[in-house]
Amino acid sequence: MVLLLLGALVSVAESQSGGNFLGSKRKVSSASVQAELNGVLGEVLGQGHGLTNERLFKIHRTLDPMFRSLPKNNQGHISSAVMRYAVRRYFSQSHGWIVKGFNTHEEVANISSTTDTAILQDKLPSYIRSILEERFALDGFSLDGVVAMVASLERLVFDEVVRGVELAFHLNSLDLSQRLSMDDLNEVLSSFLITELLEGYDGPEKHRQLRNNIRQFYPHWDTTLLFLKDGVGSDCFQRQASSNPFRDRLYSFEDAVRMAQQVSDDFGSWSNHECHEMKEMLMEVDVHSTGRVKLSDFYGYSKDGAWQFLEPSEQLRRAGVLDESSMVAGPQVMIPNYINSMSNCITSTPYYSICCLNECDQVFQQLEAKIATPTATPSEIIRALEAPWHYSVASISGVHRERLDEIARVSNGKIPLHGRLLNRWLHFVYPQECPYPHAAGVVKAMTPKQWADLVGIDAESATQDEIAQHTESSYAKQAPLPDAGVLQWNLEESLLESSTASDKVGSPLWGVLRIAAQIGMLVSFVSFLKPLVGMLRSTASNKPLEYDV
Repeated sequence: MVLLLLGALVSVAESQSGGNFLGSKRKVSSASVQAELNGVLGEVLGQGHGLTNERLFKIHRTLDPMFRSLPKNNQGHISSAVMRYAVRRYFSQSHGWIVKGFNTHEEVANISSTTDTAILQDKLPSYIRSILEERFALDGFSLDGVVAMVASLERLVFDEVVRGVELAFHLNSLDLSQRLSMDDLNEVLSSFLITELLEGYDGPEKHRQLRNNIRQFYPHWDTTLLFLKDGVGSDCFQRQASSNPFRDRLYSFEDAVRMAQQVSDDFGSWSNHECHEMKEMLMEVDVHSTGRVKLSDFYGYSKDGAWQFLEPSEQLRRAGVLDESSMVAGPQVMIPNYINSMSNCITSTPYYSICCLNECDQVFQQLEAKIATPTATPSEIIRALEAPWHYSVASISGVHRERLDEIARVSNGKIPLHGRLLNRWLHFVYPQECPYPHAAGVVKAMTPKQWADLVGIDAESATQDEIAQHTESSYAKQAPLPDAGVLQWNLEESLLESSTASDKVGSPLWGVLRIAAQIGMLVSFVSFLKPLVGMLRSTASNKPLEYDV
């Protein structure tokens, strides 16, 4: 039920803003979004979600162990900063997405108080985040509150899928009510993938040109077609009991939306094989498994005709990829930081970028499942990592154990699971999987397009002169150091802010104020409910199809 209501939020906002599904920069009404969100989420949260929808169960099940281990306020809720971390982790490990407005290194701005009458589509995740953060600023987010945030964002993505399938029908000269053959369905899904996930739409003629030359722009297209066909085949197999075995199967617009939704959900995880290929290439020259590759070796791949590893050193530096701590070793590329940098995001949709999966999330999932508290002793952390899984505990050497004890001493015996110190320790234990955690403000994350816009097309890749400068330097002639990166170890901690406003007030008057605030919210909810029902009825009468996810 909640997702249908959230779908109404988006569809009503779009209908009021006059959005055209062929437009690349749609705007939505900020007033209608806020009114709908206040009413819909007020009802949903007031009922504890119900969690009757299969997708909500999935979100809840994924977030539950993480939520248990996150730092909380006095009421057992999490702050806005911690919520953003949880949402970021959820989408990264589930889909390989970095949702706009939730990126680690982007500045978090409060835009819910904007007086603009409309807001650009790609700002909508930030807008909804800001509204909910204001709603929960006092007491913090419960687990259901975080589920509501994730469900809201997933619903936005689903609405964009519907729009993308409509566009794909249009580009293939098909009517939305038309029944599709298998060939037509594959053409629609191919167009959907190109326009929505590979950013290949700038008008029908441009789309046709790109489809004809797609392999030049996207070398993995043939394997991607296999991914699409496997998805269609899996969907057909699951529904074969309800189909007529004596008639060729025809597919509806709703069938195409359902399959496109699965493509959208799975494409990030499936396409991660490209990230593995890059990682394996870099690991070949990481002879001491330090997670570091000399910049000269990094650029050395371009001599063999590789199309990867051509970012200029300044771009790598801004992205937090370079380890320049040693004057002896020279500049080195940190493998996990490079793989997980924005320069390796495969593509960007209006609401998220598809990026490499952070393998260190698997380490944290293991720790969270086994420990289930915000802090732990060194022995508890070691035992959690000794549980059977694919990373060997043999790599936790005596030096690593001594460092873990050092962290415990500066943390009063209990190590925060989500602090920078444990992240730094994990980087040295699993240097090829866990990124080095930089201090706030060091990393200036930029997509390839943002970098190109900054420096110009001619300077977006390393020049032959820059490559020669590094491959012919004195550092290039040195053998890789077995202790590369050791100078980056330090005991500087940084924790997520876990307290909320309710932690700072404890007087009896505060209880009275809270009750008054709750009554005010109830009155506000009732005032929003009447126009909400009218809007939903209006939407239902004008929209013949409703979709669930």
